[in-house]
Amino acid sequence: MQLKLSILFTLFMSSAPFALAQQACQDINQQCGGSVMTWTWTGPTCCIDSADPTRELTCKYINSQFSVCVPTGP
Repeated sequence: MQLKLSILFTLFMSSAPFALAQQACQDINQQCGGSVMTWTWTGPTCCIDSADPTRELTCKYINSQFSVCVPTGP
């Protein structure tokens, strides 16, 4: 029994990075949050500029239905 649990745990942990990788960050000017009536955003809420990964982006609240990835600062 302990061996089976060990194998299951090992399989679960080895697949964890793959599962986490499925939820990539949104690119600049892409939706990163919001909700409409019974629908709620289930996608990524983090932001990254694919053209310049060193550029900081933030998920800016626009209204209850939409948040968007925009550059941080002026």
